[in-house]
Amino acid sequence: MRRLLAGVVSATCMCAGGALACSDLPPSAPWTLDHMKFTGDIGLPFLSPGNDSRINLQMLMMDAKPWPEKPPGEAKELQNAEILFDRAEFDAAFGAPASEPSNSGFADGEGSRCRSLDSGAQAFKQAAQAAADLNEAERAALIAAREGMSSACGDKAQATPPDFLAALPQPSATAREFAAYLTGAQAFYDGAFDAALAAFASLREAKNPWLKETARYMLGRAALNKAQVGAFSAYDQTGQPVVSDTNALTDAEKAFSAYLADYPSGRYAASARGLTRRIFWLAGDKPRLAAEYGRALPEAGQASASLAEEIDWKFLRPDGALSHNPDLLAVADLIRLRGDTNNRPHFAAADLDAQAADFAGRDALFGFLKAARAYYADGDAKAALQALGPPEDGRSYLSFSREVLRGQALMASGDFAAAADHWRQLLPRAEKPWRKEAVELGLAMSFERAGTLNQVFLPETRIASPRLRAQVLTYAAGPILLREAVANPLSTPEERRLARFVLLYKEATRGQYTNFLRDYAPEAIAKDEAEAPKMSWARAAAFAWPGSRDGYACPAFRQTVAALARDPEDSRALLCLGEMTRTQSLDDVEGGAPGKDELGGGKPIFPGEIFSRGDIYKKLIARAKTPAADRAYALFRAVQCYAPSGKNDCGGQEVGKAQRKAWYDELKGRYGGTPWAQSLRFYW
Repeated sequence: MRRLLAGVVSATCMCAGGALACSDLPPSAPWTLDHMKFTGDIGLPFLSPGNDSRINLQMLMMDAKPWPEKPPGEAKELQNAEILFDRAEFDAAFGAPASEPSNSGFADGEGSRCRSLDSGAQAFKQAAQAAADLNEAERAALIAAREGMSSACGDKAQATPPDFLAALPQPSATAREFAAYLTGAQAFYDGAFDAALAAFASLREAKNPWLKETARYMLGRAALNKAQVGAFSAYDQTGQPVVSDTNALTDAEKAFSAYLADYPSGRYAASARGLTRRIFWLAGDKPRLAAEYGRALPEAGQASASLAEEIDWKFLRPDGALSHNPDLLAVADLIRLRGDTNNRPHFAAADLDAQAADFAGRDALFGFLKAARAYYADGDAKAALQALGPPEDGRSYLSFSREVLRGQALMASGDFAAAADHWRQLLPRAEKPWRKEAVELGLAMSFERAGTLNQVFLPETRIASPRLRAQVLTYAAGPILLREAVANPLSTPEERRLARFVLLYKEATRGQYTNFLRDYAPEAIAKDEAEAPKMSWARAAAFAWPGSRDGYACPAFRQTVAALARDPEDSRALLCLGEMTRTQSLDDVEGGAPGKDELGGGKPIFPGEIFSRGDIYKKLIARAKTPAADRAYALFRAVQCYAPSGKNDCGGQEVGKAQRKAWYDELKGRYGGTPWAQSLRFYW
């Protein structure tokens, strides 16, 4: 049912120089708080090993310099019920605003001189308009020249820069300064960096403040772009570029250092600092790069998404060996805590203790990492609880992460009552986006594990998230709870439609035939579908299947179920049950059931076994008393289960190609006169 319930959830991410944020990505993440395995762009709203490192980095930056978040849009529809959020949604809620200039203050992507061509034109226009020493003719000529400027961007530079004041008989000194800047800008965008450096250097003492500051900044950019020539085997896509012009790189660093000394809060200060980091990256100077990241992290603010992207691409390593910054170390340690469902990560307590000096003054963060290491690496819930210490308010990201981990450890220890009480106390403080749903996930799992699943729906303990309630109804609920959800006035139309569909499907396919006939109500089904039209995949109307006359003849489905209620071994009725699920595309309704550590993965409540159309065919083929026509059709359908890919589309245990050949040979040999034998030409 996971395919029907969740649809397809993309987990792509932008991969760059390293492999810390990207790997073989799962199509979805489980409904659990224990994301030990890397889950790509799918995230949890607390520090977690499974999170993309960029999400964990941003949370620590948000704690250092909080700012108002932009609440996410409407809750996902039930079709997208597999994830709390993805990284794009996270960035939209907490990242840089959409109006942020393309030449933001950080180093990622600054290899191209072309990216500021348009924004630079606007800044030049504003500066020219503000220059009182320019007359209108000069101003118009200069602005027109800048707006008409183009860029070679890899092509050959112009042999001779144009005379930007040729049409003016006696330009003023200020106009000549602006023209000198244009000469430098044209050379810069054409890739003639030595000419650009000469032009910008001539403006070190320009009288116009904007020209003076901008030229100082452009000295650094021109030298940096000069140093980058030939450094990349493929544009900006190498793990570590090779710079041959180290003198230009040194000149760029000196220029930015001088600019920041004179303009520590200047209009290009953030960009200059970001490009200084790029210099350190190009030079392979990891210690200074780490120090710069350590300085930038607490001040990132709304630019945290850009900085996290840069750090992940250009610096972060899972062993954290290149940094002594506690935030960078913490993110690297979380990467080390990634494992999978079968193997816990190898991260010894002694390895974490060796970092103690680097976490001086950050006791809360270090304590969280100790608890996380005990929980994820050792599987020791008791030690994790001891390391966490007394409960906190859970409002900062670190504090919330600690309290979520406390709830995880309580559940892992089997104390589900204490876990539920903890989640209920944390819920009113879960104010940031996605936190409430994460806490409710823990609460719902505690209810399920404690055997009190009905509390998910009771008015006084009702889980607010419709997606979590849908997960419970789909996988965990028994017939009583499903009927209650159908009748509950608090149920949404979507929830009612889902509950009725799951109830009828499981009754029809798990041998609860009498109950199906009692619960099947065509008018109520029609009302459900009218009130929740978007949920086309929860099609209880499929059970109104009229049967078939062509091929294998079947009566209306209700008659089929009535026949099974009289005789559960009726071969024709069993085959018609399979025909209904096949023709109504319901074969995979219960495919991809949750794991035991996920919501909905607890002890089954609904009686009976998960349905498999393939098992019906195997049963009828193996049974000696199966009528010849029914046996022939079962053989035909059993072979067709693997057409045309060779993969089983009917559920149940796979059978080998030799068995499929035996079915084919038996159909052709014993039942060659049947239309199914005559129509079947291959086996797969």
